[in-house]
Amino acid sequence: MNKILLINRLDPQDYSQEKNKVFFMIGGMNIPSVENRLIDVINDSNIIEPGDMVLKYNGIELRISTQQIPVVAKLLNNENFSIYGIYQLYNPDKE
Repeated sequence: MNKILLINRLDPQDYSQEKNKVFFMIGGMNIPSVENRLIDVINDSNIIEPGDMVLKYNGIELRISTQQIPVVAKLLNNENFSIYGIYQLYNPDKE
């Protein structure tokens, strides 16, 4: 397993509505009930469009604005999901 991860710096002062791919690392994603509940919570929140969500083996990638990150984190925390990281992967093609 590769131990190097290149990420972009998140700018809390970014108030644009530009959507970026933000990854939320969630504990227990190997358990089907956790994965299913995560999908249900995200869909029921009406914060994220269904096409802006990609399930990964260890979390979920969402196309959201920077200002939506704390809202999603609070939602997941209130639903007792274990969040181990929130970051935007570095994409040199985007620069």
